[in-house]
Amino acid sequence: MSPRLRLLAALPLLLLPLSACGSDDGDRAADPASDTPSGTPSTTGTPTGSPGATDTPSSTGKYPEFEPADYVYRLRVLCFCPQVGTVEVTVADGAVTDAVIAGGPRKGQAAPEFTRLTINEVIAKANDPAAAKVQVEWPDGQDHPTSVQIDRIANAVDDEVTYAIKDVRVTP
Repeated sequence: MSPRLRLLAALPLLLLPLSACGSDDGDRAADPASDTPSGTPSTTGTPTGSPGATDTPSSTGKYPEFEPADYVYRLRVLCFCPQVGTVEVTVADGAVTDAVIAGGPRKGQAAPEFTRLTINEVIAKANDPAAAKVQVEWPDGQDHPTSVQIDRIANAVDDEVTYAIKDVRVTP
């Protein structure tokens, strides 16, 4: 095979990293002309359900902790990392006791370490003032966010991460 043909054959593999963590959830890239200055975290929603959480959080992130210590929830982590899909995370006494892949051919297998997070650990990431930009979806009246999007370094690539939280069930 000629060098030119080998290059053409390898081209799709070379372009694969450019599609790393894309999703077709209808999300669009941030408007560079938005009025949120670069390096300033942004937030959406008004978290409630915790004492002192009635104020709208500041742009530096002051989201309240999730109070229950025992619960099960589903987490999806989207980043420039191995994609494992949705993970079912079990938390007891405020610590992760189990995290398994919730679907697909690897259903029931142990989830990677980076997915073994409590809801409070996700909230702590939203509150991190070192993040360049943070966007949180926290429905009114709910005691936890449904989505936390973090851009750790302004104008860098492959450092963004999104945590999607759903199906939270507090256990006795």
